[in-house]
Amino acid sequence: MVTALAPRYARTTVRRSELRTLTELVEPAAAGRAATVELTGDPGSGKTALLAALAAEARRAGRVVLRGLGGGTAGQQAPFWPFVEALGTLDGLGPAQRDTPADGAGTALPPAAGLLRRLAQPPEDPDTLAESGGGLTRGCQYFAELRRLLADCAAAAPRGLLLVLDDFHWADPCSVRLLETLIRRPVGTGLVTVVAHRPRQAPVGLRLAVRHGVELGTVDEIGLAPLTLDQSAELLGAAPDTPALRRLHTRSGGNPLYLTALAAADGDPDDLAHLDARRDLETRLLAECAPLTDDERLAAQAAAVLGDTFDVEAVAAVAPLRHGVACRTLGALRHRDLIRSAPGHGALTFRHALLRDFLYAETDACWRAAAHRRALDHLAERGAPPLDLAPHVVRSGTLATPEDRAVLTAAVKEALPAGRTAPAAQWTASALRLQRAALEQSGRRATAPGPAATADTGPLGRELWLPVVRALAAEGDLTRLRALVREILAAHTRLPAAERAAVVAPLALILAACGLAEEAQALFTPLLAALRGTGPQEAALHVQSQLAWVLAGQLPPRAEVEVLARHTADAGPLTAGGALALRGLSSVFTGDLCAAEGNLDASAHILDGLDPEPPGGAGAEGPDAFAGYLLVLACAESAMGWYGPAQAHVERALAEARLRGDAQLLPTLLNVLAYVEYQAGRMSDALETAREARATALAAGRDHLVTLVDAVTAAAWAWLGDTAPRRAPGRPEWTAAGVVPRASVIALLHAEAALAAGDGARALALLMPARDARRVPEPTPILAARVYELLAAACAATGADADEWAERAAAVAATVNVAEQRGHALLARGHALLARSLPDQAARCYDEAYGLLGETAAGMRARDLAHTALLAACAAAPSDADALAGLTLREREVAELAGQGLKTRDIAERLAVSPRTVDVHLTRIYSKLGVNTRAALARLMARAA
Repeated sequence: MVTALAPRYARTTVRRSELRTLTELVEPAAAGRAATVELTGDPGSGKTALLAALAAEARRAGRVVLRGLGGGTAGQQAPFWPFVEALGTLDGLGPAQRDTPADGAGTALPPAAGLLRRLAQPPEDPDTLAESGGGLTRGCQYFAELRRLLADCAAAAPRGLLLVLDDFHWADPCSVRLLETLIRRPVGTGLVTVVAHRPRQAPVGLRLAVRHGVELGTVDEIGLAPLTLDQSAELLGAAPDTPALRRLHTRSGGNPLYLTALAAADGDPDDLAHLDARRDLETRLLAECAPLTDDERLAAQAAAVLGDTFDVEAVAAVAPLRHGVACRTLGALRHRDLIRSAPGHGALTFRHALLRDFLYAETDACWRAAAHRRALDHLAERGAPPLDLAPHVVRSGTLATPEDRAVLTAAVKEALPAGRTAPAAQWTASALRLQRAALEQSGRRATAPGPAATADTGPLGRELWLPVVRALAAEGDLTRLRALVREILAAHTRLPAAERAAVVAPLALILAACGLAEEAQALFTPLLAALRGTGPQEAALHVQSQLAWVLAGQLPPRAEVEVLARHTADAGPLTAGGALALRGLSSVFTGDLCAAEGNLDASAHILDGLDPEPPGGAGAEGPDAFAGYLLVLACAESAMGWYGPAQAHVERALAEARLRGDAQLLPTLLNVLAYVEYQAGRMSDALETAREARATALAAGRDHLVTLVDAVTAAAWAWLGDTAPRRAPGRPEWTAAGVVPRASVIALLHAEAALAAGDGARALALLMPARDARRVPEPTPILAARVYELLAAACAATGADADEWAERAAAVAATVNVAEQRGHALLARGHALLARSLPDQAARCYDEAYGLLGETAAGMRARDLAHTALLAACAAAPSDADALAGLTLREREVAELAGQGLKTRDIAERLAVSPRTVDVHLTRIYSKLGVNTRAALARLMARAA
């Protein structure tokens, strides 16, 4: 969200190129030459702000600045009013230019007093002065005199005179005629005239005069284009790459007035800068609409009711007005540039959506509801699509009928594929309210004589509202999500508890997937109480209520998970498989790995052979939970180090979620898949999945999932050798500030990335903030060996003692007895040995760790560390020839034969000794040479040969 508005004076600085051009065109005044500049732009494009900046620069240069405003509507002001206002103020005159105190216009520039008197006392009816015909001669003489007096004023200004005429599209005919005179016959002194107007509202005379001046070369043109994205960013005080700024820039069309008003609508309503921006727009629009006649205002309000586009027939029907009156009033509105032509035959639209919103808000609420009903009837007769009809159903309020539900449901089905989730949610809620109203009405009729209730009073199926709820969750629109959930629940309160479960359970799971765990449990609790003793359905709800904790990113309460065995004794296979997965996950993180292994194996056996939704409908087990159960199973398997099964299950969960439209599950599922692929050593796949996971998490507003996928991305790139910091767009604030939350897995991944970059101090800070072993919280047993291994690596990299962490890793690995954790314990031991300058022993530990970890991320790290340690051992060890020199002659013979691959019995026969004697010699040889296998001895003998 863009919430910072720059001060109002900042508007004068964003159009620097136009200001520079204007300043250059004003320069001739200093040399005594005349010039005229036309400045054009749409309403709110910043003409007045630009002129204010120009006037300020002219004052600093010592020029006299006169500013007049053609305010109001043409024909409703005194003749020559812009010139009279400009000359009456003499704005910008400094003390050095005054002979006497500036208490009047004539005291600063003596000719100005005579010019003002002459403007106020025309020789005849002012309206005839601007016309050709009988008064042409006297009119020409009069305007020639005014031109001469203006030239005298300019000559009296030592450094030139700048005459700024703003909003000249409202100027009276006499002012236009005087400007035309100055354009046709420029004064010979330093007068620069800048005329600003709206080109669509300028009178014909003004446009002809300016065009003629352009052809003569006496007028320079400057048109204000829409702001660039960088200019919009400067105006709002936001970064150009902010998504919210791009959205505001597009909606405003680069118009400064609309841009600040839209930003204010998105910001804090109590912020003074935002309040000022909103009032600024409202004041301008009020002033612009004030001169409208009653018919013009009625037509404008009817057009606002119709929406973005409209035509004469629709306005006439909605207002209502006669066709001729509607045509005439819309022509007047076009002349005022309130409405413009739109693509399509006879189509019209408002100048900007904010103008439409303003006119819409100004209408009476009761009239507006009736107007929407008239619009609905008119558009339906013309065969308008449901997407055009639905807004009028919603806004017709109490005038809507149960029959209108058909329009709303059809519009929802068309809106969702088009990505219009917000209006689809609004229309779904309206359809549900109409359903309730119809049910209440049918209930009243049931007690009175009359026709029976129709099919229009039937409940809306979940095939309508469930996709809308899922779409809102996927977009992270929690406000609309909560509102729609309330409407859905209210529409189904009369259903029996057994039928209501099919409504409540999927809603609760979707809320949980959005991180709203408590709200999800609040839906499950009363339903479970109502279904107590119902067997399989109660069991299914119990398991789903525990699944909700996991979907919300939390572990379910241990006590609640333990009772699942009792609740699911007679449950169906889907519920039983989900319960086993939840019990297995709970056992993993409480350290009961034997129980975890049994539960996870049993859960996988059930879920792998299960069709989540067999023919015949949803059933009591709730197929909406199937992808969630697979997610739980995959999380538990990845914690156990079973990355192959974990990947298979999370990929199936993804396929099911996409097939069923469970978009709210995608951020979590993709995060888990990216993590599993990283742990399994498939770095390219992990990075590709992480990109999709990040996009879906950002779209859903799940910042905590963005932190996890950023950690996976950093660790994967570090493993691939790219250790530079990576800044992704839309990054949460904690990562931009360089602070990493110390959640277990996230901290571990960032620590691994830091170690890959050689930054042991950062890894140590991530894992042990106070560098005090007594203050390190005890990690989860299944992750403890990995935590201690990374701490040992960080200590070894920083020169600290790593032995304590290696011992802790070994102890917890022995307790847990999982191959992956034993591998981490061996890695920790290798780090400690390497820190004590024992690379040969460290290499052996790393080699054993690689044997346990295999081609996982940790296993490949162990392989690389073994290679590095072996090189270090070779570099530190004496030459192979020197090592052999320490052997006796017999030991040398045994070593050579063993190096050739001979077995103990063959060596004994060759040397005519007993096998026992050969073994004794080999033991001494291994000790002297620092090897422990025949293969290592063979390599050493080969190098020494």
